[in-house]
Amino acid sequence: MAGCTRAASVDPPFTDVHGAGAGGVSRSDLLPAQLLDGDEIVIFAVKPSLWFVLFTSARWLIAMGLVIVVVGWLGGVLGVDKALAVKAALAVAGARLGFALLQWVSRLYVLTNRRIMRLRGIFNVDLFECQLAKIQNTYLTLAWYERVTGLGSISFATAGTGGIEATWANVNNPLELHERVRSAIQRAQRPGNSV
Repeated sequence: MAGCTRAASVDPPFTDVHGAGAGGVSRSDLLPAQLLDGDEIVIFAVKPSLWFVLFTSARWLIAMGLVIVVVGWLGGVLGVDKALAVKAALAVAGARLGFALLQWVSRLYVLTNRRIMRLRGIFNVDLFECQLAKIQNTYLTLAWYERVTGLGSISFATAGTGGIEATWANVNNPLELHERVRSAIQRAQRPGNSV
């Protein structure tokens, strides 16, 4: 992956990292201490917006809503217990929302003076990290549902692959965050920069 790595799991100990500026998290976020080099500086650490929970659950919620509507209209004809079917559909929708909330809690996007990182995963933690000097392109995507809520997604590609390697999905203040990421990349890629 041309200077970018993925790790299967990350273990404690943890250290507090404070988000900075717009889009930064105002409270402390947990970042495994062993992920940072001695003099590496965290520029910001952000989580996706809470809209992430709804966006990742939308298909399931729509499907369960359709189940409830169909059971309401045709439950008697099909011989289905309407109350039980509605409760089951609501339980599935609630479980999907709960799982999406766990996915949200486990995600963290970090920009340091040397690299970008994306941590995610509930049972198995997936860490993507890439040196800023190795990043070939960044892409800012504003899907229609993200534009409605003021969100966006930032994707990263390196010279070693033909496509997107990691995405920071559903972040607040995407234009400002993208500009801060681009500025950090340009600083890291200047000739004579030894980071």
